[in-house]
Amino acid sequence: MNERFHISNINNKKYDSCLLRVDFNVPMSNKGIILDDTRIKVVKKTIDYLIKNNIKTILVSHLGRPKGNKNNNLSLNKILPSVESNLGYKTHIVEFDNPDIHKKINNLNPKDLIIIDNIRFYKDEENYSELFSKKLSTLADCYINDAFAVSHRNHSSITGVPKYLPSYMGYKMYDEYTSINNRDKQYDNSTAIFGGAKIEDKILILQNFIGKVKTIIIGGGMISAFTKKTTHSVDPKLINSLLNNKKSEIVLPDDVLVKSNNDYRCLDINDLSEIDSIVDIGPKSICKYKQIINKSDYILWNGPMGIFEDPVTNKGTASIVESIQENKSAYTVAGGGSTLQSINEFGHTSSFSHVSTGGGAFMEYIENGSLPGIQVIINNKLN
Repeated sequence: MNERFHISNINNKKYDSCLLRVDFNVPMSNKGIILDDTRIKVVKKTIDYLIKNNIKTILVSHLGRPKGNKNNNLSLNKILPSVESNLGYKTHIVEFDNPDIHKKINNLNPKDLIIIDNIRFYKDEENYSELFSKKLSTLADCYINDAFAVSHRNHSSITGVPKYLPSYMGYKMYDEYTSINNRDKQYDNSTAIFGGAKIEDKILILQNFIGKVKTIIIGGGMISAFTKKTTHSVDPKLINSLLNNKKSEIVLPDDVLVKSNNDYRCLDINDLSEIDSIVDIGPKSICKYKQIINKSDYILWNGPMGIFEDPVTNKGTASIVESIQENKSAYTVAGGGSTLQSINEFGHTSSFSHVSTGGGAFMEYIENGSLPGIQVIINNKLN
């Protein structure tokens, strides 16, 4: 990797210790059982690399929402067995305000890990504090962020510490960064597919993608905003400017499935009325979108085509999953909670080049083209 902020570049330096921001905020049952340990597993490659290079590794994470107060129910001790079994290293938990924390780090076996107990036990984490960030930075001589899912937050351990330490992206973080950003001119037939209920939720994303992809496919409830059949808070002039832009083609469906008075009907897009509620795209549109997807060499997808949870209204979304999976030559990226749920329902994430687990971070990234936690590393001059 030639980017100076990729983790591999720490091998060119002589770092003794690393403060590694991870996201171990795993979902748990009411009985404290971890429901999905993916967030722990995905950082193993980064940690293995640090340990291999004899760099003492201090992990920083949060769990739940303690709101600046210590709470035993949200202590990382709850997930310690999973951390050790998934990562394969003896892990020691220490509180950040422990007066012996520096001594414990100095005495750390290079083959073991230290993890600071829930960083959100301290209000200055979420409130952002230069002093708190600086104190965190004294624990190591370099910083790595491998927590993409929280990198849209202006928190001390995300945007503060990189101001004081040479900073890099971990393997998972860099994968998110390059996969989502991988839509440059090398792709002749790039396509972005956007669904969802409201135009208000996607207008900034649509604006950001104008000129960055050849084609933008529209699905979901926001279709009606482009047909001017519904009332919404977006300026109609902005809708017109999107439709009439000269850089990217906005593709609307030819027909849609609507629901009125508990009755489903397939209507031509031009026959929509204000009382019609769009619940899916129609068969003509499915065929039309499939043809575009099949010819694309880059595809980014966010948002279902309709109410995919209902078997009556899931055909459009299922067809998007199927069509993307059938295009074996394209570079395919997907993200967002409903999108991920759709893939798991109608296909498999392994069929995509990259599926982001970032949720809100993914949405903000494709909306703004960057994240605070990414930009602060790119701008870092200490490497």
